[in-house]
Amino acid sequence: MPVSGKEPTHPNWTPAPVATPWDDLLAGIASADDWAKKRPSVRERFLAFLKDEAAPPRPRDLGLRDEGDAIDAGGFTVRRVSYKVESDERAHAYVAVPDGPAPQGGYPAVLCVHGTTNWGARQTLGLRPEPNDPDAKRGVDGKDFARQLVRTGFVTLSPEHFCCATRCPKEGPYDTAAFYRKHPKWSAVGKSTYENAVALDVLASLPNVDAERLGVTGHSLGGHNSIFLAAYDERIRCAVPSCGGPTINQNPAPLHWSRDHWYVYQPDLREKLLRGERIACDYHEMLALAAPRVAMLDLFALNDGDPAMQAQRAQLHLVVHRLYRLLGREEAHAYLAFGDGHSMPDLTRTALVSWFARWLNHGGDPRGQWQVPY
Repeated sequence: MPVSGKEPTHPNWTPAPVATPWDDLLAGIASADDWAKKRPSVRERFLAFLKDEAAPPRPRDLGLRDEGDAIDAGGFTVRRVSYKVESDERAHAYVAVPDGPAPQGGYPAVLCVHGTTNWGARQTLGLRPEPNDPDAKRGVDGKDFARQLVRTGFVTLSPEHFCCATRCPKEGPYDTAAFYRKHPKWSAVGKSTYENAVALDVLASLPNVDAERLGVTGHSLGGHNSIFLAAYDERIRCAVPSCGGPTINQNPAPLHWSRDHWYVYQPDLREKLLRGERIACDYHEMLALAAPRVAMLDLFALNDGDPAMQAQRAQLHLVVHRLYRLLGREEAHAYLAFGDGHSMPDLTRTALVSWFARWLNHGGDPRGQWQVPY
């Protein structure tokens, strides 16, 4: 019932402050100016984590070309394309465009990054794998988030990871040995971020796309690659990572970030991790680099791995949210924790479409109209 005046308080009813492993982010930060002074050093550590200094210049001439007939997917059209990523390498991707004329100014567009499935780029659009694909018997399994987006009025680009599908190494999908023979001073996480930035160049160059309304999403490996790209590329305005994996410094198995075989994110981290050293840039700082430019929704499952680790992810977001509030845009940051494990249930796909519709279609106006396509 309505209460007039100020309610009395009692010291025993005051919530205890929550200390988290992520409090270093805002230590000594009391204003937007304070963060502006700290941010360059955070970005420098992030680029060092990627080993970005070893990346080649991005190609000026993308050499975009079609690689087959267009596919009528029912309500939208899919084209398989290729484009330059290095002087001697071409990447392959699937561009999906809604049927009908483009809106004035072009469509908003989303880069859709897949997980560790050989046919993952096709999976994002609900397309079956090729018959000779190692994963040919696997189903789409709800990871058709690009299809949901394009049916709701977005252009999407789903690139193949550099270690699978058309460029699958002889050692097998997602084995990075050949990459490190070619680029011993780079990192797989840096290469994937670099290639996603090139994919964003492709997306922004399409004549029916509004290059001022670009987003990124992805699941699993694609989830944390979405975070990396949002931190790396200033053109990203909205991001929805899904099940992006554990952080580094609070990971009960941190060597996953620097294996000695298969998919090796960053080889140089291994000796540091074995010595018990903390890594210089973790997820909370990467998310902070995206603030407040990126409308960020993080999707993760409380039962995806160690529950304590996922609880810490929620704590991480409490700190990141304080930064968004400090920078005057707290409504543009959220997380959704669910209980379906390492998956994309209807709940998260609905939230994903809703978030992009709000921030890329309607500029943050929650009254904007959108329809979930299922």
